[in-house]
Amino acid sequence: MSVFKRNDAWWIDTYVNGQRVRRKIGPDKRTAELALKNVQVKAAQGEWLGVREVKNVTFEAFSVDYLDYAQTNLSAGRCGHVTTVNRAVLVPFFGPRFLKDITPKVVEGFKSEHARRVKASTVNEYLSVLSAMLNLAVRWGRVKESPMQHVRPLKVDKTEPPFLSAEESNRLLETCRDNRNLYVFTAIGLSAGLRCGEIVNLTWPDVDLRRRVVKVRPKAEAEGVKAWRVKTGDLRDIPLNAFLDGVLSRHPRHIASPYVLCHPDGKPYTARVVWWMLREAGKRAGLSVHVHPHLLRHTFGTTLAAAGVDLDAIRRLMGHTDIHMTMRYLHAAPDRMKGVVDRLPFGRAHGQDLVTQADEQSQANV
Repeated sequence: MSVFKRNDAWWIDTYVNGQRVRRKIGPDKRTAELALKNVQVKAAQGEWLGVREVKNVTFEAFSVDYLDYAQTNLSAGRCGHVTTVNRAVLVPFFGPRFLKDITPKVVEGFKSEHARRVKASTVNEYLSVLSAMLNLAVRWGRVKESPMQHVRPLKVDKTEPPFLSAEESNRLLETCRDNRNLYVFTAIGLSAGLRCGEIVNLTWPDVDLRRRVVKVRPKAEAEGVKAWRVKTGDLRDIPLNAFLDGVLSRHPRHIASPYVLCHPDGKPYTARVVWWMLREAGKRAGLSVHVHPHLLRHTFGTTLAAAGVDLDAIRRLMGHTDIHMTMRYLHAAPDRMKGVVDRLPFGRAHGQDLVTQADEQSQANV
């Protein structure tokens, strides 16, 4: 490594990872020495001619690669959601910017702009997708670090998940009777708590009527079956109650399709179609709440919690990876806490005497 002068300019001449770096710096020797030192530091950090060397890549260009990645590594439902958020929200704002120019301040501007339009929880979902993209950009060496580690999500007030009462659930089921597949979908959602994607990808090999269980399993590409991944990656078996067992036992099977819910041509239902059908059924049933597939899942969890079922059992049935997701349904079981504080032993005898004295004094004052 050296610093030398040629004609009227100072140069640096060194080797980094086997490659020669020879550059003209300027008329000042001190500046050339500092430039050489900078190259040495970057070489030690792997930032010079190495994997961490950052190229100018726009967000829009990177999003194309990310969506290809999502197709392989995310569940179908999540991939669809990420694609929608990316194309409709993120690219219009960040598209022409280079990844290295997306700073915490820029993200804060994005956050503020959308906070005026949509709910805080929706903004946080946008930030979640953006964070996943930028984290991958770091792993792929497209940017040195993600700005998202310096951005906080918006505060969201906790709310109770909406759910249907038993009367409303039965009214919805009755309304769905004129559409056999929609009736089965609703019955599975209410009685097994499966996600929409899990129901529309359910095949008859997943239904074990002898053992009375429904199995949630990923699907590999095969004849008549499209590849599909479970959202959390976990496998689970959900017991069938008598009602759902009877519904599935009477549900006819398509001669050429393995799917439980399919069109006359054997093609499986899509989430988009089911969302629309269920929304219209809710209107016909006269329900005031907006009916969608996840409402059935909320109803399943809420009803089990109200019946006193153990939270961990509910978590396992619903496929939650975090017990905090399941704890949202505790609002339906206020009696869980009833009588708990009465078990405290403090001052029972003395406290009872004080209560008796207070009652006697109150009667005397009257």
